[in-house]
Amino acid sequence: MVRIYIQHILTSCVFARQFWFAVLQSLNLTHLTPSSSSVSFADWWRRSWKKLQKQHRKGFNSLCILGAWILWKHRNACVFDGMSPNLQQALQAFKDESLIWRFSGAKGLAALDPGRMVKQV
Repeated sequence: MVRIYIQHILTSCVFARQFWFAVLQSLNLTHLTPSSSSVSFADWWRRSWKKLQKQHRKGFNSLCILGAWILWKHRNACVFDGMSPNLQQALQAFKDESLIWRFSGAKGLAALDPGRMVKQV
């Protein structure tokens, strides 16, 4: 049951799919956005990863880890702090955190240029 709930938060709920679409849009990778029929986060990640050129795979791995982390933190803020779901806030958190990751040496993520991944919110 917990596994299904986690999959819902990361890939199958409408909020998560909107989040991934926005993150992937400026990279021209919207075709990789999870669908409502995505079986699991890991399966979606693996299938999407295989569709990328080798030089972008490391960055995509970082992007998926960061995106999952942001979605999870946003969900926790909604559940435990009474915050309402807010796509723009989640996207801004992704953008801010991606810049920190780049400065910390996430070279693969830097190669994708995450500073431009999410439009200004």
